[in-house]
Amino acid sequence: MSSQTLSILSKRESKKKYNILTFSTHERYESDLCLTGHNFYAFNYEGSKEWDRSYADVPENYYILPKATIPNGIQIDFILAHSKFGQLQKAFEIAQVLKVPIACMEHTVPTPNMTNDQLNYMRSIKGHVNIFNTEYNKSAWGYDFGAFVAPHNVDTELFSPMKNGEKEVQVLSVANDYINRDYCLNFSGWQRITKDLPVRVVGNTPGLSKAAESVQDLANEYKSSLVFLNTSTYSPVPTSLLEAMACGCAVVSMATCEIPKIIDHTTNGFISNNEEELRKYIKMLFDEPELAISMGKLARQKIILDFSAEKFISKWNNIFDKTYSTQIL
Repeated sequence: MSSQTLSILSKRESKKKYNILTFSTHERYESDLCLTGHNFYAFNYEGSKEWDRSYADVPENYYILPKATIPNGIQIDFILAHSKFGQLQKAFEIAQVLKVPIACMEHTVPTPNMTNDQLNYMRSIKGHVNIFNTEYNKSAWGYDFGAFVAPHNVDTELFSPMKNGEKEVQVLSVANDYINRDYCLNFSGWQRITKDLPVRVVGNTPGLSKAAESVQDLANEYKSSLVFLNTSTYSPVPTSLLEAMACGCAVVSMATCEIPKIIDHTTNGFISNNEEELRKYIKMLFDEPELAISMGKLARQKIILDFSAEKFISKWNNIFDKTYSTQIL
């Protein structure tokens, strides 16, 4: 089933609450989507990801369905997929039965090992409405127009600066499976940059670190650390980077993907693709904690301005209305 099988036959008036069939993918992001107030039904199939409650509790308006089951007695308004890889194909299969349109959100960029043929094929697979989390990955997938960009939401009340006490003079990094995902998270670079420096790593990486026990514990890790280091090379914009900025960390980061549009070098953080420079910036912040605190305050202001819940909810409700208005021939 291709997107050509759908057209906008007539504009249906938007609903206050949609019933959206989706797939468990990114627990924290999907929890934010639930702030829109709509009902989400997670479809499970053989090999699909299950919701991991260690990352986030299941919101009240998010329902995890029994495997290979579509809810009875509920009119699904449309499908929301979170990946071109597998999920979108499954969404098309279900859409043939339900006769509903598909919105496809893509959180990633093409992997560096993709051949041109593979990349062109993946670019050709589209939803009827297409969404990206940054302008960078929208462009990377070849969408110059006709697609939405929906920035992240950061809870700036939960992720907020420490009210009392001093920050630990240490480098914090947050990543899951850091070692095995060296190709995109650049763990080897992290090792070189932080050699002999005081470090703390949070995330589920066997032999290196453990995940925070709760989102509140994760927020406390950011709050208590003077410097946050991001070494990711293929993430459009790491959520951990945004959360660290919201908590007032002085951020030091690779200058990749969308990051240079978020971090104004030397103002609200330091960015570079030179490892020695990144190491120099960390040492500078250790030596000048007042600079680190000042940068952290400006970093938080950036998050409040560009990644608010109000903007997130408004953008997504607009996307949902657009998807709902698309009907099957």
